[in-house]
Amino acid sequence: MIMYKRELVKNKKSTILWTSILLLYNVSMLMLFPSLSSQMKYKIDVMMEAFPKEMLVAFGMDKVSISELLGYYNTYCYLMVTILGGIFAILQGISVLSKEEDEKTIEFLLSKPVTRNRIITEKVLAVLTNIFILNVAVSLFNYITIEMVTDERYSVKTLILLFVGPVLMQITFAAIGLIISVFIIKARINIPIGVGIVLGMYFIGILATISEKVDFLKYLTPFKYVDGADIITNTSIEPFYIILMIVITISCTFATYIIYNKKDIVA
Repeated sequence: MIMYKRELVKNKKSTILWTSILLLYNVSMLMLFPSLSSQMKYKIDVMMEAFPKEMLVAFGMDKVSISELLGYYNTYCYLMVTILGGIFAILQGISVLSKEEDEKTIEFLLSKPVTRNRIITEKVLAVLTNIFILNVAVSLFNYITIEMVTDERYSVKTLILLFVGPVLMQITFAAIGLIISVFIIKARINIPIGVGIVLGMYFIGILATISEKVDFLKYLTPFKYVDGADIITNTSIEPFYIILMIVITISCTFATYIIYNKKDIVA
């Protein structure tokens, strides 16, 4: 597991940075929730009615209220966990193989008695470890902060699903990034491609939400698979979407093994 450990060390600073950003943002936003008095919550609900319907639908505020804990968490915290977490995951996946070729270290790896399958496996395990580290830390601190700042009763099951949903989505994005990393070896374009894919899928999700004419687009974006408002409303993640994420993840990973083993690698 030398490559696995090496990969964790190389990505340690990146994982700490992304985790810290999400922690600071989420904890800061949750600390503001107690400042919402009963009168202010009422005013917020009234104010929301004045917003365009399309805007409320786009951000799920037609299903949940930001004056309630889970609705507030969905609007101000969950959204950032999915967007920033998705970017973190796809960048992890998109660089995990390509950087070896870009940095000209692949020749050293292939000169050792290791197979390409082992290279992929250990690097994938490192990516999954980083994703779990980020989500465990963020979820733990979010839960502790929620318990500290409010006495409001809420569904613990729903909150756990709001913690699990982003993990499933991020693994899906990481798998998409993994298959891309087989074809793209220039590190300087990894970030634009990764960020572009995640933000593009996010806006596709918004479009699918506000327009019934393009409702079918929701099947093309992981953001809709773990939509926070739907999770809160249904107290579940739709099984079909879970299966879809598993299929995408397995397909992309399997394709990576096949293509990478047949690829002519120029050292």
